[in-house]
Amino acid sequence: MHRVLVDKIRSYGDRASIAGQRQGTINGGNLDVHPEFLKLALFELFAENGIDYQLYSPVVDVLQENDSLKGVVIQEHTGEQTISAHQIVDATGDGDLCYFAGCEMASGRKTDGRHMPLTLVFALSNVDTEQFFDFINQENDLWAEKLTAARQKEQFWLADWYSFDRTTVPGAVSVNNGGTGDLNLEGTKSSHLTVGERVGLKLAHDFVNFVHQYQLPGLKDCHLIRTGDYVGVRDTRRLVGEYVLTEEDIMEGREFPDTVARKYGAMDAVGFDSGRLIKQGAAYPYRSLLPHRVDNLLAAGRCGSASFKGHSGGKSMGNMLALGQAAGTAAALAAKNKKSPRRLEVRKIQNELQKRDALQLT
Repeated sequence: MHRVLVDKIRSYGDRASIAGQRQGTINGGNLDVHPEFLKLALFELFAENGIDYQLYSPVVDVLQENDSLKGVVIQEHTGEQTISAHQIVDATGDGDLCYFAGCEMASGRKTDGRHMPLTLVFALSNVDTEQFFDFINQENDLWAEKLTAARQKEQFWLADWYSFDRTTVPGAVSVNNGGTGDLNLEGTKSSHLTVGERVGLKLAHDFVNFVHQYQLPGLKDCHLIRTGDYVGVRDTRRLVGEYVLTEEDIMEGREFPDTVARKYGAMDAVGFDSGRLIKQGAAYPYRSLLPHRVDNLLAAGRCGSASFKGHSGGKSMGNMLALGQAAGTAAALAAKNKKSPRRLEVRKIQNELQKRDALQLT
């Protein structure tokens, strides 16, 4: 899936993607993608592969017979609608289907329930990108001094940190940031998401005012183009499944007989423990996709079964694609063979993934 998606995006040319030139080397950096071309690529791939899809359909309940899931209930403007299915993958990020199905869930850090910050990313235009990236990558002391000076004067609401990415649009830069910082906001609560978006909007506007006032190289004449479509959430509910992936699993690169994906990148527990490289190619076991009791359900992505830091180890987009392909492959095999996913032979899942160059086993 990785290769298919990347090839599709690259087929659109340089307007859609360029070789990644991320600030720093901890996460990502292989490809900078224009988000509108990414959406187009997904829609066209759906059509080319006969995949039905429907947006604007939040899940509000599930259809369940005893411990078997039979479908989901979505909310439309006309009311609730039911979609039946033989197999279901919870890729909601928040574990909504697992939660409605009554699966055991964990949320936040175990010791105190705290969550990583919410972030509203934003983009700047009219940036002298060469001057700016030369400044930000080679003169970090001056960058830190300017931020410290502005914070001491309490002139602007500034995030704890910022990171920057080039884009396919000349003079445009994408900005990630520390978001809501010390505020402990829960991404499954609408009221907390509202606060996160309001804080994020203020941070975006104040960042532009800050760089203008301090005349930072490359940003002296920049403009705020836009903020993200919605506030970004790093962690909410996680399944407590047949295996709970831990920090030690990721950092030490423990191997499993039921490996269905591998993870790359860094420990990214933003606000708690970030920046340590995980064991590259760390194994992800199939059991972490499976709930204990409920059949016909798999959990993929950040709502899979993992500890707070286990989830944070290698949670980049590429890793999420790998987990999604593993879950989708298992669901397809289960439907084809009329079996519950937990009763599948893991080797068959691994074989299918290997055929598509989606899994490497030791």
